[in-house]
Amino acid sequence: MSSLDDVQRRFIDELLASASILDSIDSAAQAEAWVSGAVAEWAALDGPPGTLETAIADTAPAAAALVRWMGGGPLPPSSHPWVDDLGRHELGRILRLVRPSAPDEVGLIFEYELDGESDHDVSVSLVDGELFAITIGPAGLADGLDDDPETDLVVEEMDEPIASNAVTTALGSSFDALSPTSEANVPLLQRRFGRRPKGLATRTAHRPLPDRNAEDDAWCVSVVRSALRTIVEADAPESVATALRWFVGRVDAHDPDALTLLDVAGVERGDLADVSGLLHCVGGYFKPMDLSAHTDAQFEGLTELEPVDWAGVVLGMARRTEHRPPLDGNSLVSFINRAPEITSTIPKSDAPRLAWAFEQMLFAWEVTGAIDSDGQVTEAGRWLLPHAFITRLASSV
Repeated sequence: MSSLDDVQRRFIDELLASASILDSIDSAAQAEAWVSGAVAEWAALDGPPGTLETAIADTAPAAAALVRWMGGGPLPPSSHPWVDDLGRHELGRILRLVRPSAPDEVGLIFEYELDGESDHDVSVSLVDGELFAITIGPAGLADGLDDDPETDLVVEEMDEPIASNAVTTALGSSFDALSPTSEANVPLLQRRFGRRPKGLATRTAHRPLPDRNAEDDAWCVSVVRSALRTIVEADAPESVATALRWFVGRVDAHDPDALTLLDVAGVERGDLADVSGLLHCVGGYFKPMDLSAHTDAQFEGLTELEPVDWAGVVLGMARRTEHRPPLDGNSLVSFINRAPEITSTIPKSDAPRLAWAFEQMLFAWEVTGAIDSDGQVTEAGRWLLPHAFITRLASSV
């Protein structure tokens, strides 16, 4: 029930296989280029933000530490000779390359030094102020460019504040014009220019969540509250406190599913001091705040689910008897159709699509302890689910 799909898992396997290159390179710049590409490709695969490090930590701890460093963390502890040079490079000259015949196309070459010696260059091409190409290479990329009599290329030195402002502004725009090779260097550029790498979130426009109907939410809350009054009015069993400790432990261990759920629910780690925070996480998909860690197909499917659908699911989950077949998307659809309080039903033609959408979020109830690894509703889950539904839909989060 993990939130990682098969393509993401294959990428992790390939990345682990390639991590051995870190034992043979001899410069920090090469290590930066490797990890920048890894972070960028993970983002392009819709890998949940902040989870790549955790996914490779056990098998490749040095590579995982490098991922953490690229994201703004401390220098990785390692015996590799290049580790001590990470972040030590200093910016020397900045060259601006432009042709009078194409003034909207600008090339910037940032020349970096290490211990007073030329080390490597980073080339950034801008078209109409947006990123067009990013290259990291050996020192001397601009050597001889202004000596060619056949070109009208003008090469001149540029002040650092002006050049940095141009790059940071471009980093806030779309990356649509970048080739895959250049896109792989986006995290490196983000780190160099003071923007903590956040994957490639700006590669596509932000997808706003659908507007909610407060009256629909209120009606569904009243249905669940009335139908499950005995559960709603009961005190939380001790198993709920155990579920909270379980979820907090997974968050603290940087479990990818737990971190994804925090984003979906709009909950911070500090909000998990009591059961209220857990309720918002259990009910995160009832009223999502952020689905940016999901693919386009997952986004479309999850946002198609309506409050009344979730009300039917909650009623069925709370009433489900023990030792039933493991929960899946089809089970949740059947709960909606069988709930006497829900007058609408899911047409047979729509059932497979909604069942698939439900299956994209089942990991959320396993990671919070509402269902167990066998796909059964837990004692804690029977109490948590209706309380989470009422808390989530009645709140202003």
